[in-house]
Amino acid sequence: MADSLSQRIMRAALNNKGLKLAAVLLALVSWYVIHANISHERLLRDVPVTIRTDEGWAVRDAPVKNVNIQFRGSLDDLRLLEQAPVRVEVDARKMSSGLRQVRLTAAQVQAAGAARPVYLDPPSLMFVLDQQSEKWVPVEADFQGSPLQEYEKTRVICEPAQVLLHGPLRRLQEIEAVHTLPIDLEARSRPFRKTHVALALSSETWLANGTASNVNVDVTIEERVATRMFQDVPVNALLAVGARGEIMMRPAQVNLTLRGRSELLGHVRHEDLRAYVDGTALVPGAAATLPVRVFLPNGLEIAAIEPANLKVQLK
Repeated sequence: MADSLSQRIMRAALNNKGLKLAAVLLALVSWYVIHANISHERLLRDVPVTIRTDEGWAVRDAPVKNVNIQFRGSLDDLRLLEQAPVRVEVDARKMSSGLRQVRLTAAQVQAAGAARPVYLDPPSLMFVLDQQSEKWVPVEADFQGSPLQEYEKTRVICEPAQVLLHGPLRRLQEIEAVHTLPIDLEARSRPFRKTHVALALSSETWLANGTASNVNVDVTIEERVATRMFQDVPVNALLAVGARGEIMMRPAQVNLTLRGRSELLGHVRHEDLRAYVDGTALVPGAAATLPVRVFLPNGLEIAAIEPANLKVQLK
């Protein structure tokens, strides 16, 4: 009677048992050796993320700029990661505008060698796709520190005064000006010119092609302007040659506020001030409202006259 199938399998399994056991042991050893060689791991931190978009589109509101990646492989493969920059490239082409969330996978990792990405942190990223646009915006200089005491910054001129920005449409709509990196004013007392001052741009906006990335800044520094009030300054009247009569003014005194350098204001005396009205056109018996004028020392100017006009009559 022919052997059954189970009996034939059993007899084949017991035939050459030593060789078969050796083969199994060799396979196990090989597996452990290979596994040990390819199971080394290495963590790369702050791997940059690049988002590819269709022409005419830009990315904004992308808080994730870098990710951490755990690689697994042989020691040789892990060493190859140092030979070329590792990056993550997300393909956002053909996506529509608006808020998007993309899961990060090993297929998006660009790295040298055969090491396998086994973990990405964070596992996904969110961003907003928007149309690209351009916008002219003014340049404003930023400063740090202060000039010497009694001096102040009075005028700032940036050259060029405007730059052309390129970036997401909605982000450009929010930008009113581009600022320079801070310029040091500490202990300065004279005007100066600062050349090749870099502009502080966000990562989501950039200068259009052909636009310089720095500007020249002219800064005017002058002695600080102060004010000083002189009360009850008498007002005189200028009359035409040969005019007779008594001048009546209401009021006959005014308060003057002068503006100028502190040093000059400190030397002005009350009796040095000459206030007057021009009454050369007055005729006897007629009244007129005339503006008050003042003779001032050089370097000073009138900040206020109270009252600025007087009622004058020639009797």
